[in-house]
Amino acid sequence: MPIVESVQWTFDSLAADDNGNGAGSELRHLAEYLANKQFDLVINPPMSGGGARRVSCFMTHGYRTRRLAVDYSIPLVTDVKCAKLLVAAMQRIGGAPPMKTHIDCMSSRLMVKLPGFIDVHVHLREPGAPHKETFATGTAAALAGGITMVLAMPNTQPAIVDRGAFQQALEIAQKGARCDYALYVGASSTNFGTVHELASQAAGLKLYLNETFTTLRLPGISEWQAHLSNWPKRAPLCVHAERQTMAAVLLLASLTDRPIHVCHVARKEEILLIKAAKERGLKVTCEVCPHHLFLSTADLDRIGAGRGEVRPVLCSPEDQQALWDNLDVVDVFATDHAPHSREEKESDHPPPGFPGLETILPLLLTAVTEGRLTMDELVNKFHTNPRRIFNLPEQPNTYVEIDLSEEWIIPDRPQHSKAHWTPFAGMRVKGCVHRVVLRGETAYVDGLVLVNPGYGQNVREWHGGKPPLVGAASIERIDVLNNSIGSGSGVGLRTTDLEPDLQTNEAFFQLLSPDGTNAHVKQLGVHFAGEQVALRPASPLPPRMRCDSTGNQSVIGKLEPLTIQTGGLRERQLAGRHVLTVDMFTKEHLNEIFHLAQTMKTRVAKDRLLDDLLRGKVMASIFYEASTRTSCSFAAAMQRLGGRVVHVDETSSSAKKGETLEDSIQVIAGYADVVVLRHPLPGAVTRAAQHCRKPLINAGDGVGEHPTQALLDIFTIREEIGKVNGLTITMVGDLKHGRTVHSLARLLTMYSVNLRYVCPPGLEMPAHIREYVDKKGISQRQFDSLEAAIVDTDVLYMTRIQRERFESEQEYEKCCGQLILTPQIMTMAKRRMIVMHPLPRVFEISVEIDSDPRAAYFRQAEYGMYVRMALLAMVLGRS
Repeated sequence: MPIVESVQWTFDSLAADDNGNGAGSELRHLAEYLANKQFDLVINPPMSGGGARRVSCFMTHGYRTRRLAVDYSIPLVTDVKCAKLLVAAMQRIGGAPPMKTHIDCMSSRLMVKLPGFIDVHVHLREPGAPHKETFATGTAAALAGGITMVLAMPNTQPAIVDRGAFQQALEIAQKGARCDYALYVGASSTNFGTVHELASQAAGLKLYLNETFTTLRLPGISEWQAHLSNWPKRAPLCVHAERQTMAAVLLLASLTDRPIHVCHVARKEEILLIKAAKERGLKVTCEVCPHHLFLSTADLDRIGAGRGEVRPVLCSPEDQQALWDNLDVVDVFATDHAPHSREEKESDHPPPGFPGLETILPLLLTAVTEGRLTMDELVNKFHTNPRRIFNLPEQPNTYVEIDLSEEWIIPDRPQHSKAHWTPFAGMRVKGCVHRVVLRGETAYVDGLVLVNPGYGQNVREWHGGKPPLVGAASIERIDVLNNSIGSGSGVGLRTTDLEPDLQTNEAFFQLLSPDGTNAHVKQLGVHFAGEQVALRPASPLPPRMRCDSTGNQSVIGKLEPLTIQTGGLRERQLAGRHVLTVDMFTKEHLNEIFHLAQTMKTRVAKDRLLDDLLRGKVMASIFYEASTRTSCSFAAAMQRLGGRVVHVDETSSSAKKGETLEDSIQVIAGYADVVVLRHPLPGAVTRAAQHCRKPLINAGDGVGEHPTQALLDIFTIREEIGKVNGLTITMVGDLKHGRTVHSLARLLTMYSVNLRYVCPPGLEMPAHIREYVDKKGISQRQFDSLEAAIVDTDVLYMTRIQRERFESEQEYEKCCGQLILTPQIMTMAKRRMIVMHPLPRVFEISVEIDSDPRAAYFRQAEYGMYVRMALLAMVLGRS
């Protein structure tokens, strides 16, 4: 039976103590557990505040934990769906582990973060017909469709036409709604003198002027005029009006000088009429529904006659196209979600209406993908304009995360609405709702509604346009924490300060209790706030804030500007050492180098200065062989860290006068703190290191090794793909003379990879490299053609044929032109793969490949600077 323990790694509240222990040592402790295979499985879904990014873009402690798991080949679950299925399986085996099931995270997908959408036209069938829909099921369907606020129509049983019925509906909504809401009141032939008293509490007034599923149709124009005159002009007024009725009500609205909103425009004549009215300055807005945009009479045979009943009816393809052609006239997208049961829709007298809450957003996103609609138009018509027209408040900390890359087919039976059918069944769409956050609480994730009925709030009751605050005690604690931290006292947070919030389960809170119940956790090196450790300066960001489940913010710690410091003995193993070969590195070295390189990359991207890290240090750059990228990236790395560079090359060196390499190195080492050396002879750098009293870094020695290139190559793979283990890496070109592939092949043996080689005859990978790789248990295969190898390749590592390594021009020409990567060959490659090259290229990669997003070689060159920044900092003991 699996053993599951819920453990919190509280990195942010730790600091190094007098013995150098702290957050760094804690992470090292976690690394030891992973390195020693003491964990059989790691579940750590990444979470982003900005949506769609690669996992490797975040230098959080969660990222480091995931990175360690990948590098040590520990099974890792990063997808929330898989995690939930795993937990469910464990529960069947022997009980579920304690955890906060309402909190969710996101995996690495093509995501966009959009505001919560607002549906201004929804029929939730309560009171009176709960078998069709309820507030609980309807608002669950809304959340599944990315909708965080609904305005519910009044044609219920009884109809909402007076204060008594309005209050009854509010009580039902208060108990059942999962998302925020407001309720319309209906216009009847008798309530025009009293219904205006509910104007401040209602979403708006609805006038039914044509035949539909209601008892509220107003037959006489005098009744229309009475309601248009008595209803406050600043309060929304909506009309169901088709064809000539629409023309009549527009005329009446102009005579009474009041704004109106026309619901579900469906026909060409109607949209053109509204267009003309707007051009003449009439105060009119309108909405269209997805079934009129995406369906027409041509779809009725597929849908079925009974199911196809809706009001307004489905119109001709010409009417449908007119709506698309006049989208600039349309103000709002709304579902007119009008659910009826399957049995009712298939009966002899089917009621009109379609369900639509769960399908509107995927349909509109598909239109965005197809270019029929822009994302700005979608947001304006489904969020911004509804708020403006209906005077709706902003929902704080509310947003929707959309997976734009997922293609799927709308099922015949949507999951949440009681209707259990949809007219869009079988339609292929692209884009789906991944997560919905409503007022700071994760309300929906990948098919699961996580908030209970009653979580939704009536937005018309929000005073000052803001929702009521929950948990006054939490606010008082915030003030206490702000005062204590702002005073500069340096006092750490106590466990007693961290009362359980409304969403923390009891089992988890016991781990934080001060009664010793967390002793088993401390064995793992985890420290909690109650242990009185000082707050650790760890980030260049503003003071970090924590949001509890009510959306309130509490200060966990004020963080000082970053000093990049790992501090422990293990991380300082590179300090003062030569870097001559990849064989000197351990997996732990790679983790530390890559972590620091990612930190450097993030700092540079945010224009945060690092020039105090190596201030006063001097790097000697000695290149006896031509170089662009290696020389410039080392120089840029040193200068970005605040150091200076002394450069020597073959044209300016006293080697032209006969000075030996050993003598030159001894002299130059006296001027510098670190030496970077490239030499055309294999073994020359190692020989020079024996005479250099300062750290010396191998920047390439003939056909021997290029360790820093191998480091940046693996860093590139991690950044671009997110992992190294399990990949198939194909090396192409001059494998005999290419020091980059020699070092890379050796370094890749620390991972579980498959290596493939493609090269001209006579330029095969040297036997000693193949033997070394074979001893490490890494699979190797030789291919005769690029076309045969590229099909299953994850990383295509191209190299040039090195003219300078050949004894004659004839031998070089004989090997040229055999392996050229062209756009035609790239059509055989995976969609998710990358092309790398240590550069310079000559002819082996067609320039047309540069525009392919899989071409990573120029990004690869930039990554080299960050890796060399990290290496210089570590070698000089400033990491």
